[in-house]
Amino acid sequence: MMNASMSHDVKCLLILDDDAAVGRTIGFIAEGQGFVVHCFEAPDVFLAAVQDMAPSHVALDLIMPGMDGIEVLRRLAELDCQSALILTSGMGQKVLESAQATASERGLNIVGVLPKPFRPQLLRDLLCRSTAAPVRLPQAELSEAVVTPELLDEAIRARAITIVAQPKLDLLSREVVGAEILARWTDPAIGVVPPDVFIGLAEAHGMMDDLTRLVLEQAVDWFSRSALSTHGSIAVNLSTSCLTDVQLADRIEATCRASGVAPERLILEITESTAMSRTADSFDTVTRLRLKGFHLSVDDFGTGYSSLAQLARLPLSEIKIDKSFVTRLLSSQDARKIVDATIRLAKGMGLVSVAEGVEDEETLQALVSLGCSLAQGYHISRPLPVADFDRWLDLG
Repeated sequence: MMNASMSHDVKCLLILDDDAAVGRTIGFIAEGQGFVVHCFEAPDVFLAAVQDMAPSHVALDLIMPGMDGIEVLRRLAELDCQSALILTSGMGQKVLESAQATASERGLNIVGVLPKPFRPQLLRDLLCRSTAAPVRLPQAELSEAVVTPELLDEAIRARAITIVAQPKLDLLSREVVGAEILARWTDPAIGVVPPDVFIGLAEAHGMMDDLTRLVLEQAVDWFSRSALSTHGSIAVNLSTSCLTDVQLADRIEATCRASGVAPERLILEITESTAMSRTADSFDTVTRLRLKGFHLSVDDFGTGYSSLAQLARLPLSEIKIDKSFVTRLLSSQDARKIVDATIRLAKGMGLVSVAEGVEDEETLQALVSLGCSLAQGYHISRPLPVADFDRWLDLG
């Protein structure tokens, strides 16, 4: 663990660049922003300083003699570096984006990339993005030591796991035409339990069917009484394990019938990796769901390894573009090409395209220009407790 010897009130930037002139230029601009600056040309000395000083920010050149930037990133991750990290390089935007993805995968706090030669204002903007380390939930410790399978089972039986709804916006009409339903759990003793913790626990201990049933029942019951039901739809996630249940389609149909919700109002989301692992039972299940009138969406599209032939065999209604591409739509040419290609693919196959992770108006407008069908994200609304969703819908 790092030695937090630096005061949290001090903005400190450590620079690693073998070009002293570039390091001094970055340092001069940072000092103008109120930073204490230290420049290094040797990776080992730099890494020792990071460990000792726990700086608020780090600027790292990817092209270094002796130890390249990717190796430095690996070492920073091993040190559990919490600094806001800026990557610099003269190798071009694509190399920077690849390094950024690598750093993010290692859990580092990347605030942006700085192509050389750089614009001073871009550096100032990056330095302003973060002055504190992100709060990391100890998920492994939480899932193993606190959230036991017995506690989760009790929460499911007590219906303590509730739902929230995130609006889906039609980009042509600018009307809310749907909502994605997400599970939430706040335990009175341990507080908020992150979804990836309790969902992962449910998957590992055979409780996913019960959890899905609870979420689905709450979602359909709320939707049947919501104003959204007059013109919209709801989407609920299905896990891989659920799809092997040959009775799943019948149970979902019975749940909808009990609340008077038509099957075509319900979208069932499966991940791209789930869609591509086509066992006979899971393929039977998704086909039966479509025969009963339910819609089928492939979630996180672009993050798996599907072929067009595999995709064409699935009875899909919708493709959801993963937020990792949507959030970089304005900053990455590669991300824009992937989003554009996915939207065109959806149109060509007669499917609805949905962009996840829309955080600002500029991204929304870019999606409109690309011809995307629907969008969801914090710019439209955060996930809301369903009672708040209804009030939000009335105000809209």
